Amino acid sequence: MFKERIQRHGFIPVGAAARMNITRVEVTPKEGEGLRDVRGDVVRRQLLADYGIEVGKIRSIVGFLISSSISPEEIENRADDLFADPIIEYSCTNELFIANTELFNNSPDAVISVGFKPGVTDNPGAAALDGFKTLFPNTDTNSKISTYITYAFYGLSNEISIDWLSGTLHNQLIERAIYSTKEDCSNSNWPEIQYTPKPEQVFENPKHISLEITDNELIDLSEKGLLALNLEEMKTIQSHYRDPIIREARKAVGIVTDSPTDVELECLAQTWSEHCKHKIFASKIHHVDKETGEDSIVDSIFKTHIMKPTHDMQKEVDWLLSVFHDNSGVIAWDENWSICMKAETHNSPSALDPYGGAMTGIVGVNRDILGTGLGARPIANTDVFCFGPPNWEGDLPENLFHPSRVLRGVHAGVRVGGNESGIPTINGAIVFDDRYIGKPLVYCGTVGIMPRRLVDGRESHIKTPTAGDVVYMVGGRVGYDGIHGATFSSLELTEESPSSAVQIGDPITQKKMLDMVLEARDQGLITCITDNGAGGLSSSIGEMAEYTNGCEIDLAKVPLKQPGLSAWEILVSESQERMTIAVSGKNTKRFEALARLHEVEATPVASFTSSGNFHVKYNEDTVAFLPIEFLHDGVPQLQLESEWNPPQITEFIPPVNANHDEILLKMLARPNIASKETWVRQYDHEVIAQTAVKPFVGVERDGPGDAGLIAPIHGSTHGIVVSCGINPRYSDIDAGAMAAASIDEAVRNAVCVGVDIDKIAGLDNFCWPDPIESEKTPDGKFKLAQLVRANRELERVCRAYRLPCVSGKDSMKNDYGKGENKISIPPTLLFSLFGDHPDVRMTATSDLKVAGEKLYLVGESLDELGASEVSFMFRDEDSSMGVGGNVPKLTDPESNLRTYRTLSKTIRQGLVQTSHDCSEGGVAVAIAEMCIGGRIGAIIDIDGTGDNSLWARLWGESLGRFIIGVKPENEKKWLNEMKGHKVTYLGKTEQQDNLVINDGFDEVINLNVNDLVSSWQNTLDMTGGSQ
Repeated sequence: MFKERIQRHGFIPVGAAARMNITRVEVTPKEGEGLRDVRGDVVRRQLLADYGIEVGKIRSIVGFLISSSISPEEIENRADDLFADPIIEYSCTNELFIANTELFNNSPDAVISVGFKPGVTDNPGAAALDGFKTLFPNTDTNSKISTYITYAFYGLSNEISIDWLSGTLHNQLIERAIYSTKEDCSNSNWPEIQYTPKPEQVFENPKHISLEITDNELIDLSEKGLLALNLEEMKTIQSHYRDPIIREARKAVGIVTDSPTDVELECLAQTWSEHCKHKIFASKIHHVDKETGEDSIVDSIFKTHIMKPTHDMQKEVDWLLSVFHDNSGVIAWDENWSICMKAETHNSPSALDPYGGAMTGIVGVNRDILGTGLGARPIANTDVFCFGPPNWEGDLPENLFHPSRVLRGVHAGVRVGGNESGIPTINGAIVFDDRYIGKPLVYCGTVGIMPRRLVDGRESHIKTPTAGDVVYMVGGRVGYDGIHGATFSSLELTEESPSSAVQIGDPITQKKMLDMVLEARDQGLITCITDNGAGGLSSSIGEMAEYTNGCEIDLAKVPLKQPGLSAWEILVSESQERMTIAVSGKNTKRFEALARLHEVEATPVASFTSSGNFHVKYNEDTVAFLPIEFLHDGVPQLQLESEWNPPQITEFIPPVNANHDEILLKMLARPNIASKETWVRQYDHEVIAQTAVKPFVGVERDGPGDAGLIAPIHGSTHGIVVSCGINPRYSDIDAGAMAAASIDEAVRNAVCVGVDIDKIAGLDNFCWPDPIESEKTPDGKFKLAQLVRANRELERVCRAYRLPCVSGKDSMKNDYGKGENKISIPPTLLFSLFGDHPDVRMTATSDLKVAGEKLYLVGESLDELGASEVSFMFRDEDSSMGVGGNVPKLTDPESNLRTYRTLSKTIRQGLVQTSHDCSEGGVAVAIAEMCIGGRIGAIIDIDGTGDNSLWARLWGESLGRFIIGVKPENEKKWLNEMKGHKVTYLGKTEQQDNLVINDGFDEVINLNVNDLVSSWQNTLDMTGGSQ
């Protein structure tokens, strides 16, 4: 059915007083030899890949709706200068291309137009407006441009529902779509999206919220207001406003004395949220281990198992500059430069809007780097995603997207955010498991670099604010988007989750701001800086005010995307592309001039004080007045119960008769192992020409890389290694083993490229299902016990490896729904690592290099098939099969460290140029990947690699293992260096087409390398082929 019939031709005046017109410009690709409609072709391929739907042809039209004081005739004369490339595109003004029978001479089977809902960030529109104002500098300052895209479908089956098809092309949360059916098209009834201004917001004066109510009413207030505060926290706030001293102080500034304003309550909710305060990691836990009889108290997992080990190591080295208290961890790289790294999660927003949520994640973590110390430059991105299976065929709750759509959206958001920011993506991973269907995990990480000292002698990792400094909001404006983001991410996802919590980043605006901020840093203008992330201004200014013990904010000065936002909305909105920057009074004019030069908005909105109070005004009216100490330290410590009982899981018993050739081909095609090249290639890996080891290596540049290696200072070969480790399924058996394996994998990957093992730092990034026992989480004690075990192993392994955690992240409510249908993620730790590499020229990659290369296994294969990828493969084929058994354990990490140190040294000595760690799929998959990268065969014998079964030696995932390739002329010297370490000769590279794996006298696997390549590369192609 055709929807929304509105005026088609001519311009639409929007009010005589404003003299604003709405002008439509449309652009469509030309057809002909060598010309291609890329947008339409992408949709056609996606429909084929995801749904098996074949469409003959899809043509696209991009539309711009321009609200301005410029006449349509003037715009039409310049349309090809801004909106179209006249060599490959046609443009038209104030008409619909789809109605043009010369260009669209055949009636389509369906036409669908998609545009953003009013008020949603429209980045293409913003970019077009920037160019429009350049072409027409006299246009009204309130000019706006909104965009849409129209798809015309040809050769579409009559069985396809157009309403369903429309749903696959847009996200109803943030976009609108209208369409014409085949009948509509034959009658020339075309869909026509119209310009709709942002909805008006009505300013509301701050409300006074009485807390003199019952406990049940306090809980009800928290839940309905999306405050995410428990009863004890609500009662703590209640008690605060009963204090006579507090009431007297409030009276003096003219604010209601005995109850909070909505501004204060929202501010406290954001600041005290799980997202901001990490209350579970800071809780006091009564831990009971039913297996060992332990009964103990853990007073803050974070302080006990993460902070203390790092502080202990900080006393022993001189390169740990800043840990835990800033936006990212900072280490000294050399005499002139420091490096920092941070990883963030954006799980809940990415579930609601995969594209916008993920883009916000990557540009947000870029700002964390910019907000570190006095400002660091982002130089590399890394991202790790956890999704449901892309080929999922089971049921889905109505408001959840199919995993393949989440994958596409998240990937596109991170790709656009990174590429348009000019930052290379050099490392990452994608993990698949059914339990990520309810809530995907979107980890985004960034590495930054900063000078050790500024021109004025200050160390750049130390913030230096003083009372009296002027506080600026720099970059984007505040809007309704992103309200309740921090509290929203502290809750489980449900059908009622708010759309206002979603934001869409604008990397172009952010890039302009980044360049301006770094120039201000280099001129010595900044005393303190942080990003506007969770909690918006309430958190950014509130956290910075701790340095001077006070601040005074005037919300009336904050620039808004649309007028009418209430005071509490201005304070907590998480609208993107904003930094909060403090500048000494003597430097404000220079700072503002620099902002104007870069066309970056910079508005003074506050000042630091030493009053001890977080004082918020709207013009002259005080709307919030909270003691700094209460704001940041007033939240009561959670008291939680933890109980460990080993889960009872059916053991994996390998089949007696098995064809290992077939198993290897199937394993290489498993989504957790298969090549992600189709997806990863869309990231820019070397946009600033510094990447030495890229995500893909080998003769065809399509073999797997183990770690990223960059040389950030042009002209220097001094490098930085970036790697990661993640093994969520091990937590099915033991979350402690999962944590240890993740750390070891990150370290092994870094060793593979020759990292200096004595100068590495880590980031612990925890994503967990709700671990607090309640009616909706009856197994909370067990989930909390998993968290305790994981953190104990984190401490044990990090101490053994001399690996300090300098920053981290925890996301603790990764569940969807309630009751029997609740979907909880597996407990997941992503361990990210960054470290020093003395010379990027002396490195190794995973691809086999030349015939005759001698192959060795470093490490030992143990009987550890529990929760292995091969066990899950057999269970997927036969649900009666188990996945239990011995999970990989790290029994002697100190010994591993000695081996890693020596192996990494031999790589930097040039003795080893081929190195690959053994992880998912064990030795069989590792050597197959090495053959794929080198496009060369090998013959190896796994007899002697361990005293266990063939299955354990072939498919087991024991930790601490590498396959190393050594040229014959280096073999003797390398073996001499490796004396005292577990090293087993496997075989050698052969100038042949097959990989042969023997077990003594028995041939176990014999496969053509081209067949390995085909299996490894086809599963996650998802491009719809080359048609």
